[in-house]
Amino acid sequence: MARVLFLQRIWTENLGPMYLSAAAKNAGHTCSLLIEDGKPDDQAIRALDPDVIAFSVTTGSHHWAIQRAAQLKHWFSGRIIMGGPHATFFPEVIENKPLDVIFRGECEQAFVQYLNGNCTHPPSDHIPNIWYKKDGSVHRHDLAPLETNLDAIPFPDRQLYYDTYPYFRNNENKPFISGRGCPYSCSYCSISSLRNLYSGKGPFVRFHSPERVIEEITEVRDRYGLRSVIFQDDTFILGQDRLEKLLDLYGQYVRLPFICHIRADLLTRDIAQRLRSAGCHSVDFGVESGDEALRAIILGKPISDDQLFSAAGYLHEAGIRFRTTNMFGLPGETFEQALKTISLNQTLKTDFPSSSIYQPYPRTELGDRVIEAGLAGANYTVDSIGSTFFRTSLLQGRDRRRFINLQKFFWLGVRYPALMPIIKMLIKARPNFIFEGIFLTCYAINYALSEKVTLRHVFNIGRRTAKTVFFGKL
Repeated sequence: MARVLFLQRIWTENLGPMYLSAAAKNAGHTCSLLIEDGKPDDQAIRALDPDVIAFSVTTGSHHWAIQRAAQLKHWFSGRIIMGGPHATFFPEVIENKPLDVIFRGECEQAFVQYLNGNCTHPPSDHIPNIWYKKDGSVHRHDLAPLETNLDAIPFPDRQLYYDTYPYFRNNENKPFISGRGCPYSCSYCSISSLRNLYSGKGPFVRFHSPERVIEEITEVRDRYGLRSVIFQDDTFILGQDRLEKLLDLYGQYVRLPFICHIRADLLTRDIAQRLRSAGCHSVDFGVESGDEALRAIILGKPISDDQLFSAAGYLHEAGIRFRTTNMFGLPGETFEQALKTISLNQTLKTDFPSSSIYQPYPRTELGDRVIEAGLAGANYTVDSIGSTFFRTSLLQGRDRRRFINLQKFFWLGVRYPALMPIIKMLIKARPNFIFEGIFLTCYAINYALSEKVTLRHVFNIGRRTAKTVFFGKL
């Protein structure tokens, strides 16, 4: 049986590796996790003696993973594999010498098949979802059909994190998902590309049964302790009949505060009231831009201002606080449109205003348009993207500096409108570490309030992740 080591550098509890670990352990393999948030720890890796080292990475963090894999290849004789969003959308990453195999898409079964084959290299030709090198060329395997019965997938293996890191076990706000897939096609999001990859391979949007969701939550609550639930579904309120049954069971058997992602144009007064009755204390939804036309035409998100106002009204009425996500530095955005994003959030009375700086991810509809138009420069590639979307803009333009700075002051501008005249003066300056410090402080306050955690907890997270997440260091 194979010994797998998942290697990461960010202090986050990721469901992807947990699902893979659960599938692998069910097949008799062993899995462990190491977080390298500082210097590389080859000694710890040698002590674990893995057959396989696995990286699950997003675009931006792939820089570190490739660099670390190259270091490991000098002495590690086992296989080095990569999965996650970056390998899914940029499978050509396999051309990097230290990588032996990459996994694409949902690959619990493919992962087990690979491990069952004793991790031989090259792998067996019948394993789907993988790309690998053989005889000097890259061999590409098609994606397997999507699993339609999500209840057949084992509960995510939370011991992967909790056995080694009490920090995660003791954190009483834990992530769950009740379904996979999203039916919408926002141009800045990778969902459309993923749906295209799986075209003809089964329904893209699927759900766990409500009973299965409740069973998983109660098991985690009883085993580890749980203060609040974080549903990480792309859009939690899809499927009205399913949602109503899930909320009824949640209110009956769980009765803990929870957070979820919604879509403003799907929210009704009845759904808001049902969410609140079940225990929902906070939701997230995307505004993205305060300009309705830009939102619809550029971002492919035809949600009107009236729909946003209605959703905010339903939430205020139900006593549910909400976070909005927003972006600055969008292609074609004017500074006046950026200011409208602040103004709209002020009018919505957003409880937890959150913002980022638009990053043109290749192989998204909008990203490809930006690159084709040369808005990110002639030499722009996926490797131009850093590990954070909070720090800088990769688009060239007259207002680039003001967009970068305005994002740093967004929280203050929404929560304290009287500060806007001062903010408009400050953002004329060159981006600097003082503005980044202001942003980090606001981000920490926003996180503590929205997640209902202590400032000590926020400090612990910030201490571990600020260097890599916020400042984009390798």
